[in-house]
Amino acid sequence: MTTQLPNQPKNRIEIIDALRGFTLLGIIIAHMTEQYYAGQMPEKINSSGVNTGFDQIVQGLVGVLISGKFFMIFSFLFGMSFFIQLKSSTGDSAFLLRFAWRLILLFIIGMVHHLHYRGDILSIYAMLGFGLLLTYRLPEKYILWLGLLLVFDVPGMATRITGLFLGHKDTFIQSDQVELMQYFETFKNGSYIDLIKANLASFSAKMDYQVWSGRIYITMGLFLLGFYSGQWRLFEDLPAKIPQLKKYMIYAAWSLLGVFIGGLVFFGIGNGLMGGLSQDVNVSAFLCLADIFNASLSIIYVVWFILLFEKEKWRTRLMHFYAAGRMGLTTYLMQTVFGLIIFSTLGFKMVGEIGIAILFVLAIVLSIFQMWMGKVWLQYFYYGPVEWIWRCLTKLKLEPLMKKATEPLL
Repeated sequence: MTTQLPNQPKNRIEIIDALRGFTLLGIIIAHMTEQYYAGQMPEKINSSGVNTGFDQIVQGLVGVLISGKFFMIFSFLFGMSFFIQLKSSTGDSAFLLRFAWRLILLFIIGMVHHLHYRGDILSIYAMLGFGLLLTYRLPEKYILWLGLLLVFDVPGMATRITGLFLGHKDTFIQSDQVELMQYFETFKNGSYIDLIKANLASFSAKMDYQVWSGRIYITMGLFLLGFYSGQWRLFEDLPAKIPQLKKYMIYAAWSLLGVFIGGLVFFGIGNGLMGGLSQDVNVSAFLCLADIFNASLSIIYVVWFILLFEKEKWRTRLMHFYAAGRMGLTTYLMQTVFGLIIFSTLGFKMVGEIGIAILFVLAIVLSIFQMWMGKVWLQYFYYGPVEWIWRCLTKLKLEPLMKKATEPLL
């Protein structure tokens, strides 16, 4: 049973929270199998790490089916949340100022997170969130097309293609093994202060990577598509939207096939019949195809989830994700706590010492634990702890957290 929260929009859309919880499952799998390292491992560590044949299979499956996909859904839902907040307000200057303040607070939360885990996405969300404030008044069709252009990373593709013609070298392809080893030693054995300093120093490199990889464009595009989906009333009138969603799913499936065939043709001809392409060309082509692949598979996941949620039996099953998704910010940050305790100098220092197959299972177990803890927490409290702090700071007043004894449980 869902409890109505104070000062919260009526008729909370359960599928959004359930989908967010499902997305967080994918995120912890991706991050856990990457050992919460958020960067390239030194070659010395890669060659000496635990890497059985089964580990390689799991790593391949995670790379194809999970990595890079669920952050897209998470970003899409951020744009959807902006629409829901806008809809529940008057959309006046007071709302815009409050939302801007909310983004500033999110940036602060994100930077604290980044100081401990350089793979943080919240600080980037906060910065790009201001883009929503600048574009949300555009006509719906412009929001849609701009979102699609960004999601398929057209700016990134154009930049990479132009760079190839101009002879620019991608610095991210070349790796300085000395620097990589220095960070690895800091992450595994350094002091707390050393880790904070190393992560702070890496923020500019992370932003450079966001631009080089096109992720910053893709994330902004997903914000816009999430906002557009809210305008389209996607989750408010699902039965009427199902036929169109199925079409989108078919289009996405054809896109996957196109990427597969295009990759075989390009790399087969380029590296086989033509005697080989340069590393820069191969990497640029791979990134372009990966962007389309990830976007297409993310669409399939979202539509697949929606179609299952419409079936009563599956809806009951998928609602297990609801609590973790409703307190999604807390869930996301707690996943990092788990990762740091397991892998980093702040805990058991197990980075590079556990096989990916075991880490995959561990991610599933921790996710189930979080789903259970979320249910327990929301039986007694209105919000997740971080959501509550964020809400109080946004409104600059103390909001109620604990439910009254007479209120129904979740």
